Amino acid sequence: MSGRHRLRKDRASVDAEGFRRVHRLTPLLRFWSLILALVALFVVNINAEMLSDVATYLRGGHWSDIGLGTVIAIGVFVAVCLGIWFISAIWWRKLGYKLGPDEVALRHGVISSSFRSARYDRIQAVDVVETVIARIFGLAAVRVETAGGTASVIEISFLRKAEAEQLRQELLAHVHRPAAGNAPATVEPDAAGDDLIPEIPVGRTLAAEALRLPTLIALVVMTILVILPFFRAAALPIVVGFVPNIWNLIDTSWRFNSRYDAQDEVLNIAYGLADRRRQTIRRSRIHAVRVTQPLLWRMFGWYEVQVSVAGYGAKAGGKQSGSTRILPVGTRDQALALLELVSDLDAAQIEEFARPEGHTRPTYVSPGRAWLASPVDLRQQAVTLVGTEVAVVHAGRLARRVMVVGTPHIQELTLKAGPLNQLLGVRNINFDLVRGPVAMAGRQLALADAADLLERLRKRQLPSMAQEARMLSPEPGDSADAE
Repeated sequence: MSGRHRLRKDRASVDAEGFRRVHRLTPLLRFWSLILALVALFVVNINAEMLSDVATYLRGGHWSDIGLGTVIAIGVFVAVCLGIWFISAIWWRKLGYKLGPDEVALRHGVISSSFRSARYDRIQAVDVVETVIARIFGLAAVRVETAGGTASVIEISFLRKAEAEQLRQELLAHVHRPAAGNAPATVEPDAAGDDLIPEIPVGRTLAAEALRLPTLIALVVMTILVILPFFRAAALPIVVGFVPNIWNLIDTSWRFNSRYDAQDEVLNIAYGLADRRRQTIRRSRIHAVRVTQPLLWRMFGWYEVQVSVAGYGAKAGGKQSGSTRILPVGTRDQALALLELVSDLDAAQIEEFARPEGHTRPTYVSPGRAWLASPVDLRQQAVTLVGTEVAVVHAGRLARRVMVVGTPHIQELTLKAGPLNQLLGVRNINFDLVRGPVAMAGRQLALADAADLLERLRKRQLPSMAQEARMLSPEPGDSADAE
């Protein structure tokens, strides 16, 4: 490509106000379902006579062989398509984004115009999202999430995949630039970061979801309902309610891989079957972590790792806000490597105090008289304090769970005792954490142990008000999910 031609192309992609244009197909992809409905309507109304007329003409017949109805139908369809194309061009020219010195801005709208901006210092996530329809054309969207939550999301769509990746790097460079600097730092695409979790094999993903107890129970129930003729109608609501959950689990673990950027302390993960997504999770935003091993996963040595991240639970964006599963299914070494990375425990402390198979040196365990309140999990329940900085909770006999939290991240402590616990002389100490998948509690503890645990955690080192505000407010580079 000559320099002059490249210059003309660059000028065409930027309007007079400095806004960069998105891909020309964006308006059509935004309303692809309506366009598909139009095509379907046209196809449905095609009859055999119309097809015969067109076939006769293609075989060398005269245009007069085509019936008037066929000509009108084709003409209307072509006219509608051209109309959509030219009208979309007006909408497309008013859609653009711009990277300024201090903020990213998005403009769109013809009849009713809209302008939105986000300061770089308030950006908490910059993700690349590839929806199904966009992937067909090799396009992707850049999703910018700010401190305002889902109401302040800026989505720049659509761009060619390479352009979307480049835009993400530009935004992250602005986000991570030195406070006193005027120019963004240089960030090489995918240059930083070590491979932490290689791409999870598809077979493992499918097998892991199939071996979850809820999945197996649902399959058994549906099989019974289908076999019994009088209950077949009841199987449909179960399928309708169950399939979306299974799909979400598969979609958020499909081709999952992660890299860790030690320089910025950011975990970069990528996943997705239908919608391919790349997101970032800042290590400083992770408050608690949970390692889980479902019952049937033990024969393969598989584990799942989830985290609770400050600011994620308050969002209502669902899947659009990202994922908090940093390991959908992996080996023990991978799970422990992630646990060491995101917690305040080193490898030796994890093996000594936080082994996922069960507690080894617990500080508090449930007494034997609590078997009536927790007949299955009693022997697995324990709380371990590692110094004054870390609390570890073991739970679950069928699905083993170990949860770790830095004691400064515990927001509040709640002492609970239901009628049965009062009768047995035991108490629960709930750890109130930021909203997320990790829930921790010292369950069915003896009265003296509950009082001692409560007293020791009350003396934990709490962050200052300024530190607390920074912990609970979004930071640059975060990505969220609430699943």
